[in-house]
Amino acid sequence: MSHHLLSIQYTLGMDRMALKRFSKRYVFLLATLSSICFYLSWCSFWLGGLLFVAIVPILGIFKLLTIAPKQKYFCLFSVICTLFFWNTLTIWWVYKATFLAFLFTASYNTFCLALPCFFYYCIRKWGRLYMAYLGFVTSWLTLEYAHLSWEYWELTFPWLNLGNGLAALPQWIQWYEYTGILGGSLWVLIVNIFLYHLLFEKANFLLFNACCGGILLPIGISLMIYYRYKEKGSNVEAVVVQPNFDNYTEKDYTAPCFVPYARQIDRLLALSKQQLTPATSLVVWPESAIDCWLEEVKLGDYLLMQPIFQFLDVYTALNLITGISSRCVYGPIQATKTAQISKGVYVDYFNSVFHLKDRQKIDIYHKQKRVPGGEYIPYFHLLPVPLCNWLKQKFVDIGNIDPCLGKGNETKVFKIDDHISVAPIICYELLYGAFIGKSVQKGANLFVVATNDGWWGNTPIYHDFFQYTRLLAIAHRKSVVRAASTGISGLISQRGAVIVATNRLEVAAIRGEVYANNQLTFYSLYGDYIGRIAVWTCFILCCLCCILWMVLLQQKE
Repeated sequence: MSHHLLSIQYTLGMDRMALKRFSKRYVFLLATLSSICFYLSWCSFWLGGLLFVAIVPILGIFKLLTIAPKQKYFCLFSVICTLFFWNTLTIWWVYKATFLAFLFTASYNTFCLALPCFFYYCIRKWGRLYMAYLGFVTSWLTLEYAHLSWEYWELTFPWLNLGNGLAALPQWIQWYEYTGILGGSLWVLIVNIFLYHLLFEKANFLLFNACCGGILLPIGISLMIYYRYKEKGSNVEAVVVQPNFDNYTEKDYTAPCFVPYARQIDRLLALSKQQLTPATSLVVWPESAIDCWLEEVKLGDYLLMQPIFQFLDVYTALNLITGISSRCVYGPIQATKTAQISKGVYVDYFNSVFHLKDRQKIDIYHKQKRVPGGEYIPYFHLLPVPLCNWLKQKFVDIGNIDPCLGKGNETKVFKIDDHISVAPIICYELLYGAFIGKSVQKGANLFVVATNDGWWGNTPIYHDFFQYTRLLAIAHRKSVVRAASTGISGLISQRGAVIVATNRLEVAAIRGEVYANNQLTFYSLYGDYIGRIAVWTCFILCCLCCILWMVLLQQKE
């Protein structure tokens, strides 16, 4: 076995003279392999295992720098290109909204992901390989944790956090109930380092066993949990509606093919009635199902809302959870940072979810984790007023986007009855597991996700975003009811299995049974503790590196 490992290591690592001669071709091969592995693994079924080797070529490029330092700039540029290609191949669908948004997102996230790579390079350059491994892992996890939880970092993009890439493999990651997605990221990073060290640094049988155990043991534990897990809690029959209105042609009131709001509501009601049974207690409509900026305090007065209240008057056992574009009017005083002046008064426009039981029973949740660029401009409140106005107009010109939506103050739990408490989740928010955990701590025992994926056309985002929803179910052991306007709607069990789902881009309504589970997982209680540990470890390591650097400078003097 040791002989074979050494042969593989020699083949991949080549000798020093060959590396010096063919370094550019070799680097290009490594960069291409890494980009392809990332692309093929992202939220794909069994191909998700390619994440365990996707980072190995990047580390191999840094290995080349220790042998052929004259190729430094070419190698560093190749690492950046690898990360950029990963972003481009995975999130190219963003261009469907606007090409500038795609270009900025891919470039920005490439810059962020390059930081832990260059931190690893700087430590390794001093000849401290194992310290470099630790720095790489902790700095990468620190970056992902900052995307997820750092309140002062408004330009967050956790879409490509490594733990998300295993979303289509719920059988492998049942232990997310203890670690969240950062546990998956840690797993991927450690296995990549083991494989790299085995293939490029030092091949031995013990390390080979450790690498195999590092992959197979978590999968084995997860499979055991997956097949032994039993659904917990009170059963709930839910109906999910997918109206499939196109955002650009049918939902936009300025478009020639605009469908009047009354007809949109008629379709939602008709689809709901198709699936109702006497046992149905919950009907869920998608994000922005009612999309005409209704004033919240006057909701019951709108003629548009009367068919909905009449529907609830007939089906008295029903609870309707629906996305609504709503507004709050404050008067001449700017009550919040996001309030905008309109006709002499300040107004906040919200992406909201309403819980409607009857004309008196109305609960409201305002989206908190908004989409950067699409729903708000990061650090907008710090900019001078003339610049703010100019930026707002530019966003309107680019894609008829209002980048100044209001922000909710806290997580909300909708009390359906004595046994069912729903956590409303709007679109992008489902990426923030610890944030959703705050609702669980308040008593939520069922998740409702309202989303509108129609901005991205017929692209892979429907599949990827639906898979991400399964991570929430596993991490908190809560069933999920997911309503998408044009994407994939469905019901997901507490172990992340799909109970029933629609096809994408179809008009549909589905019905199924889920369970409202009151038990809290370890992750629900403690959130992204792995990220917090990584932050402090990375900080201590940075301090040690600074001390070592100063010692080296003194020795040179």
